[in-house]
Amino acid sequence: MKLLSKNSLPPNLRDRTFIKQLVTGQRLFQQGDSAKYFFIVQTGRFKLIRYFDTSNVINLEFAKTGDSLGDRSIFTDVYDSSAIALVDSTVIVYPKQLLLSSLLEDPDLAGDLIAILVKKMQSLQVNLELRNIRLAHQRLLQYLRYLATADNDRVINLDRPYKEIALELGFTPETLSRALLRLEQEGKIDRQQNKIILHNSSVA
Repeated sequence: MKLLSKNSLPPNLRDRTFIKQLVTGQRLFQQGDSAKYFFIVQTGRFKLIRYFDTSNVINLEFAKTGDSLGDRSIFTDVYDSSAIALVDSTVIVYPKQLLLSSLLEDPDLAGDLIAILVKKMQSLQVNLELRNIRLAHQRLLQYLRYLATADNDRVINLDRPYKEIALELGFTPETLSRALLRLEQEGKIDRQQNKIILHNSSVA
């Protein structure tokens, strides 16, 4: 994909695109900031949050390597959320207006962007499906099955701490811990260091 490699971009876009490094907890952009850039995560992980007032904040989504950031604001003037690095991370930073004009001139580049956005839409759809599963252990089991399907493997290597998984699933860490324990007791999973082994079973 051209968009995932700065050196593969058209010369005029490549010259204005740059790599930005962020440390854990640093904001890439703030809700309400002028939306001048589009981003793709090169390494690391981010969470996107939205403020409704000073005491009401929701987690919108999470982004990892290869995911886009700021795409909802590509046709608006301001970012509608804030992006925060969950670990030390790097992003590819594209000037938004220059990117849009380059898409009109380069069909392959436009195809790359469509593929990235479709992948994100699929991920958001999965997240909505999971949130509709009321019982915590059932939601967790379905989440693990999605991960296993994506990796084509029943051994799931965890690339982040459990507290981040809890946030993504809408749990407290304590709720996630209880759900994991129940799945273990029912023989649906085994846990090893930084790994979960998923067994064939029906949801109960």
